[in-house]
Amino acid sequence: MENSRIENRRKRNIIGIITLTSIICLVLLAIIIRSQAELVKAFYVKLAMVSFASVVISIGVYLMDTFCTETNRKLKIGIAYFGAFLGLIALLSCLDILPFLRSWNWLVSGGILYIMLIQLQLLNWGKKNHNVVRFSTLFVILSDVFLIFFFIAKWRSPALEIWINIATVLSIALTLFGLVILQKNQRTTEIKSAD
Repeated sequence: MENSRIENRRKRNIIGIITLTSIICLVLLAIIIRSQAELVKAFYVKLAMVSFASVVISIGVYLMDTFCTETNRKLKIGIAYFGAFLGLIALLSCLDILPFLRSWNWLVSGGILYIMLIQLQLLNWGKKNHNVVRFSTLFVILSDVFLIFFFIAKWRSPALEIWINIATVLSIALTLFGLVILQKNQRTTEIKSAD
């Protein structure tokens, strides 16, 4: 039991170091990109994309490891491997091994899919939950699927801009709303079991 706690603590420390390093790199790259304005080299933008992917992946792994205690271990590992695959694709695009202009939309779509999988795990998707949580989970899925299809299809209509903003805000807001409801239900259950 003590060994598993030490191992979990070590794993969280490694994830924290990766996250912090990625955030620092991303901030430095953002400063460089901002200071060079139109004369910025494409390499800095691509490297910022890799840093951003690293931040998203490491935070997703941390959230699953910390808050998704009911999630199957194999599913957690599968989602983490998918995130690592996205990081590899971002790195290959940065190094021009994969053509950046042809792969950026797939990378963004994969990133949204990865975030959606994390959101579903945080909302305990597929488990008995409050109806409000199920409702919010459904709209999180619909919002994220719309965003995925938008980037895969490379739609360019200005009329869709408002729908992209609505889908993004809905996805984030409903995830947070569902988490608040889940936490209230968990507290209520703990109080009832204590009585």
